[in-house]
Amino acid sequence: METSEDKKCCETKKCCPCRIMSGVFIVLIGVVMLLGALGVIGEKTAWLAASVFVILIGLQKACRGMCKCCDKS
Repeated sequence: METSEDKKCCETKKCCPCRIMSGVFIVLIGVVMLLGALGVIGEKTAWLAASVFVILIGLQKACRGMCKCCDKS
């Protein structure tokens, strides 16, 4: 019999933030690019912010093994 700690996060319906963060970062990239295209923020600022979000996506994927629930996947 599995305890709640032995179950994967998706089985318990309590997903940890690591499962949704890459999607959040992609949405933020889209928002930043849209603001840059509309002239709300500068073009250099938009590219800088988008680059930071891409780096964060990479770091999140690289550190996924450190998450207790994702490590059991």
